Amino acid sequence: MKKNYLLLLIAAAFIAICSSCSDNNDDDNYVPVSPVVLDVTQVPYPKLSDYKFFEGELKNLQPAYKVLPYKPASELFSDYAHKKRFVWMPAGTQATFSGADESLDFPIGAALIKNFYYENVAPNNSTKIIETRLLIKQRLSTDTDSGWETYDYIWNDEQTEAFLDTDGNGVFVPVTWNENGVDKSITYKIPAFTECRTCHKNNPTHSTGGELTIPIGPKPQNLNNNYTYSNGSQNQLQRWISEGYLADNLPQNISSTVDWKDTTQPLDLRARSYIDINCAHCHRDGGHCDYVNMRFNFSNTDMYQYGICMPPLFNIDDLPYIINAGNADHSELVTRISSTDQSIMMPIIGRTIVHEEGVALISQWINSLQNHCE
Repeated sequence: MKKNYLLLLIAAAFIAICSSCSDNNDDDNYVPVSPVVLDVTQVPYPKLSDYKFFEGELKNLQPAYKVLPYKPASELFSDYAHKKRFVWMPAGTQATFSGADESLDFPIGAALIKNFYYENVAPNNSTKIIETRLLIKQRLSTDTDSGWETYDYIWNDEQTEAFLDTDGNGVFVPVTWNENGVDKSITYKIPAFTECRTCHKNNPTHSTGGELTIPIGPKPQNLNNNYTYSNGSQNQLQRWISEGYLADNLPQNISSTVDWKDTTQPLDLRARSYIDINCAHCHRDGGHCDYVNMRFNFSNTDMYQYGICMPPLFNIDDLPYIINAGNADHSELVTRISSTDQSIMMPIIGRTIVHEEGVALISQWINSLQNHCE
């Protein structure tokens, strides 16, 4: 009897050990899955939370698994709004390299998520998220269709949810906040659908098929820098590769923009990086203002085509050149970025006030140019 009892104990122990091993193997083989919900045949969803891009309280913008934060070296000025950007792609898909100054070629189902917010907002010095813009790649790219669609989600006052803007006529939101010790107030404008396409359109061949909608920021030249992730700092392009979001076939050397605020960088690189992110999406082949013979992309090495000593197409205060080397006060570029007059200002949309720090940078750069115009 004792012998049988002992055999039963041994058998029970063996089963327990096997079960434990089986459980451990299951843990070892577990593959996490992104909770994101994005069916390209069903979007846009009515609420931002429907996509499950973020976990926890929505307003904290805590990215879910495989929702990757990113940030271009220099950022577009949008009335001092802060921005948090994220990218997500379906499992097993990745973007590919098209050129240092070209947006990455994204797969179907990819989503670019851009949140606009202010900090230290009156009366409680709180954070206020205004809008979340989505770019979703819904179809294969062709000569007449980029496959991208734009959607805008407007946050409620409670900061608990953002709802799809179905009107697309533009929404005005008053904001009062403190920026570096200075109180500021604006009426922030959420762009109309047509205004989104003004900046994001591209038609380099001027085909009859219409304008293409393309991303602006996620170019290799803008991502070839370090970002501080939750687990440490890493080059963004390399992080995209390790996440499986980018094919590992990048050229060894990529001409890259810098953070225009980084005073350790050469003035020329800072100024041209600022101009690239704020101006080049319109002043490029196929851009909204490509009828003007200026090309403000960072990779452009033709300084005349960059506007230096180039006579302006339109007369503003009898200014002789777009960029009057050595004389910022008599440069059309400075006049345009210093203006809030809709008939003069540049960029033509995306801001309602003057970016004083940007004007100071461009003025300093123009005054430093040695080969003065005749």
